[in-house]
Amino acid sequence: MILDLETLRVGILGLTPEICSFCLQACTVCLAHSNHQSGVNAALSETHSDKIQLNWTSIVDEKMRRGWKDWDETTEYGATAIAILLANELTEYPCIERSSKGTGFDYWLGEEDDIGIFQTKARLEISGILSENSTNNLKQRVNIKEKQTNITADTNMNAHICVTEFSNPKCAYKII
Repeated sequence: MILDLETLRVGILGLTPEICSFCLQACTVCLAHSNHQSGVNAALSETHSDKIQLNWTSIVDEKMRRGWKDWDETTEYGATAIAILLANELTEYPCIERSSKGTGFDYWLGEEDDIGIFQTKARLEISGILSENSTNNLKQRVNIKEKQTNITADTNMNAHICVTEFSNPKCAYKII
């Protein structure tokens, strides 16, 4: 599977081009920080054993690096870029809306009906790891995020969990 990160520049059904471009920039900064270039392969684990190829054309320059010095925030928004694209590729529902604080997840996935009204269908929780270690790795983070989504389990909508690790690129995408 190939993910063209640049497709975010036009936005996604419920997210503006500006929001998506912001996430794209954070993602390319994270990848460049780990010395990755466009075309890098990322393992896709948990529910898939495939690899995804991450492609982009953005050039990460010093000005961009200076704008993304908060690595927690950069990693969060970088992981959001990948999660949004993976949700579009792996499910029938695109990202349609940011969720409110306290819901246990980040975005609503859904569809637009015939008259242009969004219909929420699933929850998307996103997390990123700049460089995993023995106490902070993909599997542990997925488990934490799975428990976190229990806050809104009463919606009876699936929770999609996407965790991205940037140093040795890999993604976990799990539907519960």
